[in-house]
Amino acid sequence: MPSYSLGELARAIDARLDGDPLVEVSGVAPLDGAGPEDLSFLANPKYLEAALASSAGALVVDEDYQANGQNVLRSENPYLSFARAVDLLLPPPAVEFGVHESAIVDSATTLPDDVSIGAGCIIGPGVVVGSGVVIGPLCVIEEGTEIGDNSQLFSRVTVHRGTHLGKSCIVQSGAVLGSDGFGYATDKLGQHYKVPQRGGLSIGDDVEIGANVTIDRGSAGETIIESGVKIDNLVHIAHNVQIGKNAVIVAQVGIAGSTEVGESAMLAGQVGIVGHVKIGARARVGAQGGVIGDIPADAEYSGYPARSHREQMRAHALFSRLPELFQRVKALERRVRSKS
Repeated sequence: MPSYSLGELARAIDARLDGDPLVEVSGVAPLDGAGPEDLSFLANPKYLEAALASSAGALVVDEDYQANGQNVLRSENPYLSFARAVDLLLPPPAVEFGVHESAIVDSATTLPDDVSIGAGCIIGPGVVVGSGVVIGPLCVIEEGTEIGDNSQLFSRVTVHRGTHLGKSCIVQSGAVLGSDGFGYATDKLGQHYKVPQRGGLSIGDDVEIGANVTIDRGSAGETIIESGVKIDNLVHIAHNVQIGKNAVIVAQVGIAGSTEVGESAMLAGQVGIVGHVKIGARARVGAQGGVIGDIPADAEYSGYPARSHREQMRAHALFSRLPELFQRVKALERRVRSKS
C-alpha cells in the first residue's frame, strides 16, 4: 500500500496544507476509526465534533474548519479532494490483460491485445471492444454491440444486441443493458400482444451504471443515456427514455417510457416517473417523489403527486394540523346546535 507525505498529498490533490508536511499517511478511515497513519475528511458539519476528536494523521476539510492542533488539508470541495486522495492511497488492483481460457469469443469478433476478458464470458459476433476494456467474469456481450475504450464491466453484466457503450464507463455487477421494453397491445378479448422492441440503446462516455440496473432498448429508435450520467443501484429506465448529460439518478428510481430528463437533473431515491413527461435541466426531485407531469428547469419538487417543494412543505404543515382543525369544527358544530 503506497504512503504519501502530507506535502506530497497536498500538491497531488490541489489542497492547502496546514500542518507538518513530513507526516506520512498510507490509508483512509472514517473520523471515529482513523489512526495516525490514516487520512479522513469532514464534508458535513453534522460530524464536526467527531472531526475535532479524530486521531487521524490528517483531515481533508474546508477553509472554515478550526483545527484542534490537527494536520489539515484545506479544500473548497473536501469530498472531491478526499476522493482524489483515496485513488492515490488505495489504488485499484492492477489489471492483467488477456482472455481467460474459459471465455467464449465468437470468431467474427476481434479483440485488441490490451483487454481483459474474465472467466466464463460469452462474446458474440461483430462485437467492437475498445482499447483498455475490462470485462469481468460471466458477462454476456451479444452481437453487434460496442464497448468504448477503457470501460469496465464487473461480473455478470449482460449487454444485449445493438447497445453502444461509450468510453471510460463503469457498469457494476448484474446490470442488464438493452433488454426489451415493456410494451403490449391489447385486443378486444383482453389478450395482450407483445409489441416488438427493435430499437437500440446508446450510452455516452464517462457513465456509471450501478448494480442490478436495467435499461431497456427503444421500441423503435433509441433509449439514450448521455455522457457523464451517474446511475445508482436498482434503477429501472424504460424504452425510449432520454437522460441528459451529467444527470444523477439515485437508487430504486423508476422511469417509464419516452420520458426526458434534462442535463444535470437529480432524482433522489425511489422517485417514480410516469411516461411521456419532461423534467427540465438541473431540476431536483426529492426522495419518493411521484412525478405525473412536466417539471420546469431548475425547479425543486417533492411528494406525491410531486409539486414545488415549498408548496409540498406548506401542504404537509396544514395536513399535520388536521386533527386540531377537526376538533375545532366539531366544537363549532356543537355550539351551533346548542343555539338552535
